Parts: sequence; C-alpha cells; structure tokens
Amino acid sequence: MPHQLSLPGVEPAEPRPSRPPSRPAPEQRARPHHLFFAVLAEPAAAWCADRLRRDLIARHQLAGSEVRTERLHLTLVSLHWHAEFSEAMALWAARAASGVDMPAFNIRLDRFLSFHRRRGNRPQVLCGDGEGVAGFLALYQALHDALQASWPGPHPVRAAPVITPHMTLYYSPRDVAEHPVEPLCWTVREFQLLYNRLGSGGPYRVLGRWRLDHHRFH
Repeated sequence: MPHQLSLPGVEPAEPRPSRPPSRPAPEQRARPHHLFFAVLAEPAAAWCADRLRRDLIARHQLAGSEVRTERLHLTLVSLHWHAEFSEAMALWAARAASGVDMPAFNIRLDRFLSFHRRRGNRPQVLCGDGEGVAGFLALYQALHDALQASWPGPHPVRAAPVITPHMTLYYSPRDVAEHPVEPLCWTVREFQLLYNRLGSGGPYRVLGRWRLDHHRFH
C-alpha cells in the first residue's frame, strides 16, 4: 500500500470496510497497481446512480457484478497499470494537476448502453453528450495538457485521445442497446488522483484532490 503523499491537496484515506478480493488472472497480477485521475460521484449522485442501476438490472435482467457505490466515477486520465506503486509518478502527477485552472461545471448523464470488449463481461455504463459533458471534456483537455507539459525530459506533444465520458455501473455479458434514462446530474467541484490495487474490495484510495474554481461557475 502506498504511503500518503506530502503534497497540497493530498489527504489520508479513511479506513473503510472492504469485500473479499477477487482472484485476477495471472497476467493481470503482474501489474496490480493503478493510478488514475477521475471525478468521483458526490454522495447524493452516487445514491441516485445506485437506485437507477437497480432499476436497470431488473429491467434488462442483468447478471454479473456491480461497481461499489463509493467507487462510482468518471475516469479522466489513466496513468496505467504497473508492477509496483511509484511514489515518484504520483508526485509528478499531483504537481501537474495542481496547475489545472478550471471552473466548476454541471454534468448530465442520460443514456445507458453496453460497451463492447474482446473478452470478459461488458461494462454497462451511463453516458452523456453535448452540453451535458462539455465541462468534463474541458477538464480532461486541461489535465491532459498539464501532464504533457510537465513530463520530464524530451517528449512528443500528443493530441488528447478522443474519449467517451461515462460512469460504469455494472459488468455483465448482456449487450444492452443504447437508450435514454432518467438523467443523473450534479455539479462537479473537484477532481481526484486515485489509487487502486487489483483485486481490492474497498474504496479507491484518494491520493489527491483539487477544487475547481466555483467562483467562475455559472
């Protein structure tokens, strides 16, 4: 488990009860440490997402596994899976994030669909588009640019990959066609740097959090 980083915006994780860890595949166990930036759902939004998830599971007769309510999030930038936790990488990422200057924004997720992947259960996700995710995409671009600018040594400047903002609710082999759902909306006032160890059952460990400027939010 990583040590708590001594940086502005970094807070110690509170102990939380966890479920028994699953048994990942051997190739996954070789790189069990994941660092990523995300927007965690606020408690009220997470509660609404959980209620919506239960309705969707019943409606589509889904069987599989759910994402823990305290883990519901939208990924901004993944720093990939690694064999060991790197405090140096976490420090670099945190310093880059501290340079992001963004206003708070509203987010609206109003569609449900299945993502396809080559093997395993399919992520069952909430998505949005247009103005509903415009603020999130602006934050993603700003964070990507900050990480590119702070990367040590020479490196090529790469355009930010196109992403689909989404919140994964469930994993199931079912393929559910895209359809509208009751909108899930909240105001995003911060983003986080999270740590996850493959197979752990508890909440993500928050290594850092950065407030968005609510004074510029309209």
